[in-house]
Amino acid sequence: MMYLDHLSHPTKCFCQISTEIIRKWVIERYIKKRSTMELLDSVSEPRDKEAISVVALLDADDSTLLQMMGDVDLPDHHILHCREEAKKLVDELCLLYDSNDDKPA
Repeated sequence: MMYLDHLSHPTKCFCQISTEIIRKWVIERYIKKRSTMELLDSVSEPRDKEAISVVALLDADDSTLLQMMGDVDLPDHHILHCREEAKKLVDELCLLYDSNDDKPA
């Protein structure tokens, strides 16, 4: 997945970033359909850049995810489990939002 080369390597797992922050960037990425590059260019805070990078990894294959999150000091199985939990949030938010007007259904 070469398009992930521009991302910084996260130092935090999905579970180590507040749900509110993850939710914010999931909405921007998956509901409002903004590209990862657009989101990264829109922020200056390292905390936001890391959260955007983590959200971008939701769709990565396991090998890419674990490679990109190699700086996270947690076991691989933990990171994989947390990604699955974060994916559930994406699914829940997609059900709540109408993609045509970005308002809760």
